[in-house]
Amino acid sequence: MVKHSLALSLAVSGLVGSPGVQAQQVQQVHQAQQVQQAQQAQQTQQQPVPAMLSSEIFKVYTAAAGELSVLNPEEPDINKRIAAYNKFSFSPELRPRLKAIFGTDKPLAPRRLPDSRGLQHYQSMLKAGSYQDQQVQLGWSDVVFNVDTTRAGNQARYTGTIAALNMAGPVNADVAGVRFAGRQARASDGLWYGAMNVDVDRIAFKDSTAPMLLEDLRIKTDLQRRGKFVDLAYGVSVRAAGVGENRVERANFAVRVLGLDAQVIRDFTRLAGAPQLQQLAPDARSEVMLRKLKDMGVAVLKRGIEVVIDDISAAWHGQVASLRGRIGFAGASEAELRSLPAILKKLLVRLEVRVPTPIVDALSAFAASKAVAPETPDRAQKLVAVQRQVYEKVMGDIRQSGMAVVGKDEITTVIEFKDSTLTMNGKRVSMFGLQDGKLPMPPAAPAKAE
Repeated sequence: MVKHSLALSLAVSGLVGSPGVQAQQVQQVHQAQQVQQAQQAQQTQQQPVPAMLSSEIFKVYTAAAGELSVLNPEEPDINKRIAAYNKFSFSPELRPRLKAIFGTDKPLAPRRLPDSRGLQHYQSMLKAGSYQDQQVQLGWSDVVFNVDTTRAGNQARYTGTIAALNMAGPVNADVAGVRFAGRQARASDGLWYGAMNVDVDRIAFKDSTAPMLLEDLRIKTDLQRRGKFVDLAYGVSVRAAGVGENRVERANFAVRVLGLDAQVIRDFTRLAGAPQLQQLAPDARSEVMLRKLKDMGVAVLKRGIEVVIDDISAAWHGQVASLRGRIGFAGASEAELRSLPAILKKLLVRLEVRVPTPIVDALSAFAASKAVAPETPDRAQKLVAVQRQVYEKVMGDIRQSGMAVVGKDEITTVIEFKDSTLTMNGKRVSMFGLQDGKLPMPPAAPAKAE
């Protein structure tokens, strides 16, 4: 899996790239690099190097990413970027190392296919192979990557397939049936908007005695411009996930983030694609990105944002629990962002929660199975008794609290946070450190005398 992430990263870096970085951000990158170099000597003897970081494949990836950074990241025409990667050659020192891992000194080099219907067609392929060193063991099937572009180089659609991946080392996993597809178009602001889907038939994590299985994993993203703002839709679903008999069925996560400032997204994209950033050591690169993410978060909160939870749900033994709602944050000033009371006043939350009562019963049975030892005499009868006790205690507490409605088949509640007050089913919450629905605040400092 890591191997293919590496190969695809090399290809996409050459094909797509990202716009440049502003002068101030370049200076931040160089400063971070200096800090990293100063700290690295102190940390080398204090911390062991993670196994993956000491693997040859990771070292080759880092070197290749650094060499690819010489390609022009500001080129808006994707066809010209593909042509630039075709002309590009890795250094004489790196080429034999790439070939030893991938079987080629230029992974996923695109091949031009005959044009049709006004589109230019490209195909990249990485032949099946394997790699092993003392840190990791990797195996992969053929990787096929197809890209269709307009002649103007401002639109692209792509597909890809990887039949099988496996990894042993820090993470032990088998992946089967990876497919991805997407469409993107470059807007006047230089950003690429569009949708992408990734489907995976099966992932098995083998680090425990019983493998953790994910079946029919699907990931969807959609980034669209709306005037000066950007809307992001993100969804993840699995048909089944779990260990042994303890399996969640049909889990789903679908949210939309509305009203992102397009300029903030552009700035972050430029920094992420900056050649100087690729030259940094991993820790320094992460430090720069985290700092930029913090700045991005502040900028987003200043403008205001809304998160729509279309569906967060999971099925257990055929019963579906779900959460839906909205989380909004009104625009705030610098001063307001430094004040917790002011921040809470800007926050507005409404969530609808539904939990079928058979799920509570099933969880009560699970709790009973852990509480009653296998060697207990008359264990079957005691399991039933403990399960009933747990179920009645949970349901009784919920009814007594008044924070949810207990029906015949399901438990429902509405969680709201507005005017700095948290309520459940209309009742103010006095738990989790809250008092009558409100978070206790330190007394305000007395005003200074004139």
